[in-house]
Amino acid sequence: MTTPEVWCGVDAARCTSAALGTAVGWAIAPVFGVVSLLRHARTFHPRGPIYHAVVARHLEAPPELGPLADRLTGAALVRWSGALWKRSQKLPDVLGCAVRFRASDRDTATPGRGDQDLLFATIRRPWTMPSSPFTTKVRDYLANSFYAVSPFDVGLGHRVYLRLRPVLPPQRGNGGRDARLERATERGEATLDLAVGKGPFGPWSPLVRLRLVREAHVDGEALRFDPFRDGRGLRPRGFIHALRRGVYRLSQRARPRSQEGSASNGASRASGTRVA
Repeated sequence: MTTPEVWCGVDAARCTSAALGTAVGWAIAPVFGVVSLLRHARTFHPRGPIYHAVVARHLEAPPELGPLADRLTGAALVRWSGALWKRSQKLPDVLGCAVRFRASDRDTATPGRGDQDLLFATIRRPWTMPSSPFTTKVRDYLANSFYAVSPFDVGLGHRVYLRLRPVLPPQRGNGGRDARLERATERGEATLDLAVGKGPFGPWSPLVRLRLVREAHVDGEALRFDPFRDGRGLRPRGFIHALRRGVYRLSQRARPRSQEGSASNGASRASGTRVA
C-alpha cells in the first residue's frame, strides 16, 4: 500500500490539497460539534433502510482490476438514506448509499477488523452539490447513480473515482422508495455495479457487483460509517475527504454518550428506516 509520506512525495500538489482540507475541516468542526451537542444527535448521521448484500467480482472486470475486485468480494452492509427531509419524498433531495464491505453477514453494527466503508451520494462532484437535489429521482433509490465524489488510492499507481449504479432500470410501482427497494430485493432485482474511473466522469470500468439479499436487523443509531475505514485498501484522498476528518469526528464525539446506542438491536425498520 502507498503510505501518506510516499504519496505526498509523488504529488506535492495533492498532498497540499489534502493538508488544506484537513485544516479547513478542523477549523469548521466546532460548529458541527455544537450542533450535535444541542440536538443530542450526530450532525452527520443519515438514517434509512439497511440491507445485507453479497459482493462478487464483475464478470467484465479488466484483469488489472482483479486483485482490487477480489479484496471487495464477500459480504456487505448497505444503508440507504435521504439528506434534507425527514418525511417528504416529493421535495428535491440528495440520496445516499453507504456500503461496508466485511467478512460476514452477521446482524451487527460493530465494524470488524479489515472492514472497508465507502460513502456514496447522488452528487457527482463537489460543485454540483447545489443542483444535485434537482437531478435526483427521490422516489426510487434504484433510479439513480451514486458517486464517491472524491478520489481514492487503491494501489494502482494512480488515483481512481468510484461510481455505484443500479444494473436494472427502475420498476413501476406504488409506495415510497423504501417499499420499492424492499420489493426489488424480494424479486432479486436490487443489484448494483461498482465501477472505477481515472476521472470523475469516467470512462468507467466494472469492478464488482452487489446484490441486496435481505434487510439487516441492526441498531441504526449505533451504525457508524467512517469514510476513513479502509481495511480493504481503498484510501480516500483529496480536499473533500480530508475536510471530513475533523467535521465527522467532532460531530460524533460531541454527542452525549448516553444517547449513543440507546436503541435496541431490533429490525432496521424500527431503528430509523422511516425517513424521507
